[in-house]
Order: sequence, then structure tokens, then C-alpha cells
Amino acid sequence: MSFDLTVLIPTHACKREVIGPFKNLDQKNASAPSTKLIETVISNIREHLSDISLKFIIGVDHKRDVDLSVSYLSNLKQLPFFNDDIEVISYDTKYSDRVMTTITATNNFFNLISHCNTDTFLLWEHDWIFTKPIDNSKLDIQNIGIEMLRFNQFTNKTNTVETISTDDMGLTTTLFSNNPFITSKQAWNDKYKKLASEIPDWWGEYGAFIEGPINRHIVEKNLNYKIHMYGNLNDDPYIAHLNGQVWR
Repeated sequence: MSFDLTVLIPTHACKREVIGPFKNLDQKNASAPSTKLIETVISNIREHLSDISLKFIIGVDHKRDVDLSVSYLSNLKQLPFFNDDIEVISYDTKYSDRVMTTITATNNFFNLISHCNTDTFLLWEHDWIFTKPIDNSKLDIQNIGIEMLRFNQFTNKTNTVETISTDDMGLTTTLFSNNPFITSKQAWNDKYKKLASEIPDWWGEYGAFIEGPINRHIVEKNLNYKIHMYGNLNDDPYIAHLNGQVWR
């Protein structure tokens, strides 16, 4: 079994929120300017998705007036010289312009999708790993007939935030998440892109980055979007967050 899948990895060296609880606080990728975090994540994905034809695109939310970001991007651009399946791109702004992080992070993600040449992509932020074996055949979502497939950071069970239920294809959830997920470019462009484009000027009510505006629309407009969860009811997490702000 094999199909083509592009892994889109958004990353950054530094950021500063201009709204919310972290306003005016510098937040850094603790690994930068080293590429060790990204290489660890890519190695983990290759190990767990060995039956799938993979390409990786790393997208840097780059601050061209910050030395740390310049060095980080330069080091990342060395990876394709030793890995034919890796491409590195960037979305460039100036740190001193204080552009909202939500805007630059969203545009970096959109830039990644525009460079994706496969029908299906896996969004995988730079500090996540698989924690146990994955049935690769269940990730061929277009062949199976699934629109979007999320991976679980927590146990697959209903909680106060989202409802986990079942249908003929497995588990479904009522909410979108920035955590690792697979979808098709067609589904993204037809149903999610416009929602994610409405950059919020608030913090936290429905989440941040692309998660916030998408979930606001899903909840407030009662959108019946079919988002599936990997695994079975009550399964423990299949992924873990390394927390790039402290991981070295």
C-alpha cells in the first residue's frame, strides 16, 4: 500500500504576541538555530509512515530582521542538500513591524499549502511526534472516503469541549484542531480556507492560529463538518507534544 502525502511543517525561531496573555513576551524555539527539533520530528514521521510516499515541506514564519531567525532559516535550507524529499520555504516579515503572530502563522500555513503538489497533505507543527504504531492504510483518507482525519493528543472520549461519537467510518469529532491532521487540498480549499482566513483579533475563546476562526464558524453557524479521529473510542493518545519552547 502506498500513496503520495506531503507533510507540511510550519515552524519559527521567535515570535511575540501582540494580544492575549502572552502580549509583548518574546517566545523562542528553544532548538533554534539548530535544526535538531525538525530533524527529530521528520525522522519520527518517516519511521511511523514507512508505507507511504512522503514529501516534506518546511515553512518558516521568518523574521528577516532577527539574527536567530536568519540563522535558523539558513540552517534549515541545508537539509534539502542531504534529503531529496525535503523542501524549505519561508513567509517573511519584520519582527520590528509587530505584525500579529496569528496573521503571520496563518499566512505561513497558506504558503505551505500553495506549495503542496499532492492531493492530500498532513499538517504537522514542528514539535509533535507519534508515540505508537500507526496503521498506514487508514491514512489514505481519499480512498476511504474521509474528508479530514485528526490525531489525538488526549484519550479518545467525549469531554466538555468536543463530542466524540461514531459513524460507519469510525470516530467523529465536533471540532477542528491545529494538532496534526490530514485532509485533501480540495476539502481544505472548498470548506476550510475561507473560514481560516478570517484572522481573529481576540484570544482564546475558540483557540488560536487557524483553529480559532474555523471553530468559531463551526460552533456559531452549526456547520456539520465531518472531522474524524484516528483510532477507536477510549484509545490513548497516538501523538505527543514536545513543546518547542523548551525542547532542546
